[in-house]
Amino acid sequence: MKYRRWKNLFLGVLIVVLFFPIYSKIQQLKLKDKALSLQLEQVIIENKYLTEEIVMLKTDPVYIEEVARDTLKVAGKNEIIFRVLNDVEE
Repeated sequence: MKYRRWKNLFLGVLIVVLFFPIYSKIQQLKLKDKALSLQLEQVIIENKYLTEEIVMLKTDPVYIEEVARDTLKVAGKNEIIFRVLNDVEE
């Protein structure tokens, strides 16, 4: 009777010792999968935005002008650009 209890206890401990690292690894992989899924969603959204921007840069002259003005600081025809300098108080 005692032998059977010790045997069952030993088997229980052995199962826990053998399967706990596997269970722990599964949990880590689940967390990593969730993080990668969120990252993938963000990349898909960014890709969609960039694809739309490419189309607009190829086809929309108003958008091209806006980008040129903002990014390259280009003036339009018959425009004069004034730079305003802020005085620094000392």
